[in-house]
Amino acid sequence: GLWHRAWQARLARQPQDGVEVAALAQRSNPAVIPRNHRVEEALAAAEQGDLAPLTRLLAALAAPYDHKRSDDALAEPPVGGDGTYRTFCGT
Repeated sequence: GLWHRAWQARLARQPQDGVEVAALAQRSNPAVIPRNHRVEEALAAAEQGDLAPLTRLLAALAAPYDHKRSDDALAEPPVGGDGTYRTFCGT
């Protein structure tokens, strides 16, 4: 699509080669972020006494830029998106 073509054009202007660009991207973009649906799953399981999902999430978040150790399932967006998800901050 249009976004992909623009991205490819931008990559072509980079002075670094493809390997360097990929390494920079991995250093700058986390492999895992605390997605709302994964946090909710971990909290719901913990409320039922199962700490395994929370432990798994915390282990991944302890090294968010480690793309070699990343847990691919934790990086997946929710099926159907999370456009209706709302968070509220009371601070």
